[in-house]
Amino acid sequence: MNEFWSRRTCVILTGASKGIGQALAVEISRLLVPESAMILMARNTNGLENTKQMISKENKDIFVEYYSVDLYNSNALMFEKILEPIDQTKYELILLIHNAGSIGNLDHFAADMNDPEEWNKYMSLNLYSVTCLTSVFLAMFNTDNVEKCIVNMTSLFGIQASHSVGYYCVGKASREMYFRVLAIENPNINILSYSPGPVLTDMVEQMSTTKNDKLRKNMQQLRQRGLVKIEDTCQKLVNILAMRNYHSGGRIDYYDA
Repeated sequence: MNEFWSRRTCVILTGASKGIGQALAVEISRLLVPESAMILMARNTNGLENTKQMISKENKDIFVEYYSVDLYNSNALMFEKILEPIDQTKYELILLIHNAGSIGNLDHFAADMNDPEEWNKYMSLNLYSVTCLTSVFLAMFNTDNVEKCIVNMTSLFGIQASHSVGYYCVGKASREMYFRVLAIENPNINILSYSPGPVLTDMVEQMSTTKNDKLRKNMQQLRQRGLVKIEDTCQKLVNILAMRNYHSGGRIDYYDA
């Protein structure tokens, strides 16, 4: 087994009730050694329970706990209560994966995005909850005796503009820049932004049926060419983490060599 995954590990994963988050939780669980743990967060309790059951079928030797949380209305105290029970002395690696996110309003062009309340709601989930959880994570696990690794699930839209996805583009770009700054300020932390490629998720479904003709046609053409299998992109991420062939704070796309 690879050295990265051969240690007692605590994985903290947001957006774990469905889609990439659920598949990633299951994929990682197969690699974890006994006495490791997974802490899952999402809004949907039923989805979280399903994820926990799927993990249990793969690995009965790890501890799994989940929390139903509304990341649109998160704060430091909420995250402290979730992370406080974790005994960091039990682990050699603590891995935080920011997977939760939303696409935003697809009916607005950039020139129409003039509602501060809508902006705040979008960024509360897609940026503010991420920075808040990261801050609490680093404050609570501040010992040098355990490796800290942070994965930011990003997208091609974080570096490539597109019609009608202004909120999503800005949210992903903001998150990537936050983690670049964090990486240079904290060279002892292992940080990666990973773009999973075009996977069939709720977001892809939304973009495929949007009112915007250009975006809808682009997504339909993309689906005709073929989407990435969810299990393939999850396997690629765990392999990338194992190989550690990247600069902390950088980004890797599924299609990168």
